[in-house]
Amino acid sequence: MVSKRTREGLGLVVDVVMLVLIVANLTLIIVDWGFATAFVQDQLRAFVPSVYHWYDQTIHQHFVFYDLVFVSIFVAEILVRWGLAIYRQRYHRWFFYPFVHWYDVLGCIPVGSLRSLRLLRLIAMVPKMQRIGLVDLRDTYLYETFAKYRDIVLEEVSDRVTVRIINGLQNEIRGSEKVTRRIQEEVLAPQREALIEALTHRLQEATAVAYGSQQEDFQDYLDGVIADAVDRNREINTIASLPGVGKPVANLLERAISDIVFNVIDRMVADVASLDNDRVIAEVTSISSDALLSPKYDDRLNRLAQSVVLQSLDVIKDHVQIRTWKADAASSPA
Repeated sequence: MVSKRTREGLGLVVDVVMLVLIVANLTLIIVDWGFATAFVQDQLRAFVPSVYHWYDQTIHQHFVFYDLVFVSIFVAEILVRWGLAIYRQRYHRWFFYPFVHWYDVLGCIPVGSLRSLRLLRLIAMVPKMQRIGLVDLRDTYLYETFAKYRDIVLEEVSDRVTVRIINGLQNEIRGSEKVTRRIQEEVLAPQREALIEALTHRLQEATAVAYGSQQEDFQDYLDGVIADAVDRNREINTIASLPGVGKPVANLLERAISDIVFNVIDRMVADVASLDNDRVIAEVTSISSDALLSPKYDDRLNRLAQSVVLQSLDVIKDHVQIRTWKADAASSPA
């Protein structure tokens, strides 16, 4: 069995031979096209009549024959490559090859307007030779200019196509609730457990971070609220009015109530933030999600999902419409 390296070597030899033949054929076509003009013939007859007669009798009058020789070689090469493509299953169907290499097929037709397509074969061979290292055009001014304007054209075309597709999606979403309902039923519902788990962890993290940074302020606030409540409580005011020990006892009760309430709330928040209570928090989150996804809130949820999707598409559309090639041109030195 022929090794991959050997196949690549043979392919390179064939490509080089075909490159030489295509260049020779295109040169013949250009020269014969120029010879066919009256001005060139007059000049040749006047200054080099021997060259004129030789070319006219030897090549020009038999140009179709010479061109058919090249065409026969090109056709044979296409048939061989087509057979190899079928053997190696390079394409999904056996008849895809001539459609992929349409310029080769049409260029073999010996008609003046189609002969120019042979130039595309020459251009198509350049990237392959670039890839195997036979030539390197990346640092040339011509290649850099071509790459620059190619990228500009591709960006402009792709941006317009993308914006058009997004506009169509937005019109479809606005005109029908099926999309948002399918998002709810086919996207959100199957991911319910993962969403509950993610929300549970986020709730615990947010509770721990927020309460940890505001714990002292919360305690001061709680002391103030309890002190105000104690001042308004008739029984404690009665105790405070007792002579001698009334006021200290009332203050002690106030501090005790404040400590008890703060410790209870502090423990509750710590339990919420603890990973050991995932199951409880997950159950609460599950009940909340079930209530949110209940039929009672279907219309509201559909409108919310529609609004989120539309606004997200607007953001994507605005980003797509940014001309990155203009920004690159403005930032690059002149």
